[in-house]
Amino acid sequence: MSTQAAGSHDRRELIANSAIRVIARDGVRALTHRVVDIEAGIPQGATSHHARTRLALIELIVNTLAERAIADAKQAAAFLNVTAQGEHQLSISDLAGVITELVETLSDRRDDMKARYALVLELGDEPLLRRKLTTQSEVHAISREVTAILFDRAGLPSSDERVDELITLTDALIFHRTIIQENTSPESILAAYLRGVASLAGDLIGES
Repeated sequence: MSTQAAGSHDRRELIANSAIRVIARDGVRALTHRVVDIEAGIPQGATSHHARTRLALIELIVNTLAERAIADAKQAAAFLNVTAQGEHQLSISDLAGVITELVETLSDRRDDMKARYALVLELGDEPLLRRKLTTQSEVHAISREVTAILFDRAGLPSSDERVDELITLTDALIFHRTIIQENTSPESILAAYLRGVASLAGDLIGES
């Protein structure tokens, strides 16, 4: 990457991060080019140079959030694909702990998550952008793959229904910790759900 291209990339990243902070703090309606210039500490008009319209600025933010989420999901998938080659099987407690770590890691990125939730609500008229932050995104597809691996490692059924349930529960726990900001550990909630899945699977096997 040339020095000029690297400089442009760094400036766009600075703008995206500053815009995310604005949304997280003040909401989507507060987002303007001038406010982002001030937040980023860059000359007036610099944001407009990289994102000429408000929609282009929102697209820059959405792409940044989506790229980070995809990177996280791919890293998790790569880790699980390596560890899945071993013989160790996850217990219910192990699996609840793994997912709790994920919830806590993502919740610590409070600005990113608050901006994501705000944009999901705001982008009803922009379905293509909204999909990048919801269940029709690349990160959701990777998350489903990772979740299925986790179920398999714990000896639990990895049907589409169970995978979608766990992703939905995990999203809800992240939302709760991000927005409500309570520090109650989600581990007991996750363990209770997973024990229910295990019990149901056992009942079904007994009936077959």
